Amino acid sequence: MSRAIWWWVALVLPAWLVLALCASWEPVTRDGWGNTYWYLLNELDPARLAQYVKDGWLGSNPRLGQTWTLLMYAPGPFHVITTPLLELAMFGLLTALALGRWPSVRRADDARAALLVTAVVAICTPQIGPMLFYRPFTGNYVFGLVLNLAWLVPYRFHAEAARSARAGSIWWAPALFLLGVAAGMCNEHTGPAFLGLGGLALVHTWRAGARGVVKAWMIAGLVGLAVGYVLLIVAPGHAHRYAGLANQAGIVERITSRGIGANLAVIGAFALYLAHAVPWIGLGIVGRITAPITPPAQSITPSGTPPVATSTWPANRRALVGLGLAGLVCTVTLLASPKLGPRLYLASVALAGVAIAGWVHAQLVTRWSQVACSVLSAAVLAYGGWRSVTVYRAIGPVGEARLRIIQDTPDGQAVVVPRYPVGASRWFLGDDLAVETLRKALARDYGLTAIELAPPAK
Repeated sequence: MSRAIWWWVALVLPAWLVLALCASWEPVTRDGWGNTYWYLLNELDPARLAQYVKDGWLGSNPRLGQTWTLLMYAPGPFHVITTPLLELAMFGLLTALALGRWPSVRRADDARAALLVTAVVAICTPQIGPMLFYRPFTGNYVFGLVLNLAWLVPYRFHAEAARSARAGSIWWAPALFLLGVAAGMCNEHTGPAFLGLGGLALVHTWRAGARGVVKAWMIAGLVGLAVGYVLLIVAPGHAHRYAGLANQAGIVERITSRGIGANLAVIGAFALYLAHAVPWIGLGIVGRITAPITPPAQSITPSGTPPVATSTWPANRRALVGLGLAGLVCTVTLLASPKLGPRLYLASVALAGVAIAGWVHAQLVTRWSQVACSVLSAAVLAYGGWRSVTVYRAIGPVGEARLRIIQDTPDGQAVVVPRYPVGASRWFLGDDLAVETLRKALARDYGLTAIELAPPAK
């Protein structure tokens, strides 16, 4: 077994273990109560699931990720099995976008790139804990981002090597169309950015060579994403979300009434989140300055002659700039949102984080800079994993006890549930039942006269 594979094992296995443990400990909180209550009233079957999708489309949350969220609350191991895989897929797809190809388990450098991408995106993502370990966030944002990234990867690869004979068969067209429809129906804030990236890849491919390199699947995928996005935007359910908040003002009125300062704060928050990547940017600058001046390495073809193109970095650089700008576009679309919050920045930070990580990775050509970057990235992920495990190991049993008390208490009684031992942070949203209105609504759903929190521990 090559040394490169051990690098991959050292990255993926601990990450999967942390994700699986925290998923198993994740308590039912906030919006999760509604999904849990649904299973007390319904058996999961195709007919009821279709009705749930219809109800969301007409009068609630029409995002495709909302249906995925419901599935993650199904009794059994589905959530603990699939959620870590979904989250690992997100980081894997982001690494592929940074490299312009699939990362190889035979290349230690690709493992270092994946480590870098994962660390930068994780540290820049606000509320990274809830994004990974709070199913309503995971379903509405991580799931949707993964579908959009999976849709974008073929465009990225094809733009990187437009003349490749492995450019996709005719069967890719219906597949990319359907994937595009699904991705477009996931998040109203990411559609324009991903449509722009796909369109830029198509234009770049057309300009790079003969017209024939623009494949049917590229057009079909763009059409599918546009169709899905339109279906999401026009869904009647938006009018009923958040007590009809979206109907209280039009997009232009919403932006203007917010004021210049508040609108700039929305953009400024994006920059503030990305500021966490400054140590890697600094390392990339130093690595570039201290790198030896040598011509780009040339690979050798089977015939023994160098290929015509000696480096893909110019094309890769343009792609990274496009990804960074797409992150900014996602942020700008937030100005039209009736509600704001750190959770909405996942796609913005992920795309911009890939651009930063991809640039940094390309600058680190000396051994010392590669080691320094890997140590920094590993330290960040180790700290994040330790914090996640300690937080969710502490709140998991408390959440299980709460759920058992609320579900098992007969109707017409009042209950007292234990408090969570940790407060709100970037790892955990905090105690949901500290909010009186939520306690009353939850008591009403379960037929209880009251739900109260136990006194704080002394």
